[in-house]
Amino acid sequence: MLRKTDKPKKNQHFVRKCVLAAFLTGMLMPLTGSGNRQKLQAADLLDQVLVKAPDEKVSDFVISASTIDSVTLKWKKASDAGTYYISYWESGKPSTSVNREDLGDVSECKITNLKQAKYIFQIQPANKLHTGIPLKGAIASVEGAPAAAIPSEVKLNHIKPGYCSLAIRGLSDIYKSEAEIYEASGNLLESSEGDSAGIAIEDDGIKNNGFYAVRVRGYYDQAGGYRSYGDWTDYTYVSTALKSLKLSQKNGKAVVKWPAVQGADKYIVYISKNASNGFKKTAETAKTSMSVGKYGGAKLKAGKTYYIKVTAQMTRDSETYTVSSAASKIKMKSR
Repeated sequence: MLRKTDKPKKNQHFVRKCVLAAFLTGMLMPLTGSGNRQKLQAADLLDQVLVKAPDEKVSDFVISASTIDSVTLKWKKASDAGTYYISYWESGKPSTSVNREDLGDVSECKITNLKQAKYIFQIQPANKLHTGIPLKGAIASVEGAPAAAIPSEVKLNHIKPGYCSLAIRGLSDIYKSEAEIYEASGNLLESSEGDSAGIAIEDDGIKNNGFYAVRVRGYYDQAGGYRSYGDWTDYTYVSTALKSLKLSQKNGKAVVKWPAVQGADKYIVYISKNASNGFKKTAETAKTSMSVGKYGGAKLKAGKTYYIKVTAQMTRDSETYTVSSAASKIKMKSR
């Protein structure tokens, strides 16, 4: 038994265009005395009938990269768009001038010479009439910023085994911060996040008797999990306490021992007759023990009390960093 089937729909849209064009041309013929003018008006009317604003909104509109004064925007194209319009202005200030631009049929653009901390960016798909007038579709927006400014100062707030906190200067409050702490050897221990004013790092690798290097950068959180990062600061070197100084005596000399300090290049031993002042340098060494037999050029005297402390020293990038032990006392005995 035969059944009636649907006719193929291929080229129906093209045929409809041709019919409309012929119809509009015929309608305009009696109204114009010029063939060129007639064709132009027919094309304009045909555009208005057949061209429409995109129905589809762009997706995945994000800031994919940024520098200190520019951003790169990316998006997934709308399938029915012929061009895209970008608009942007300073965030929180709608009264400021709005920048607009016809980008063409692209899916990425870079905006430069940005001077403010934060912007609103909008993208619209569009199609153009024969006259060049755009028919725009739905707007997609993203809020973001150029790369965060570099903190002007990173200062140690507190350090102890397992913990280090830093004070940060120079980041405006729209930014957050990220810090990394390294052993003096360059081994990364931990990274952590904080706000524009400070950050705390916790890690079991932070121990007494050690030098550490920390660095910080600012970042701005964008929608969709994207971040706009600034550059890292230079390294700031910090140290934990030098602990466990041990004193003994042998043959009229004070024997001093101390733990190795991670990152130290050398140690300097000081001696005094007073717990808080008058310390004189007695020797430098790369070892972690030595004997002290003199104070001020004279031999240590039996029955006298002396105070000894040790300073660990590290040099990096032509800068010298030190950490000192507390002073320990020893009363010399008769031989």
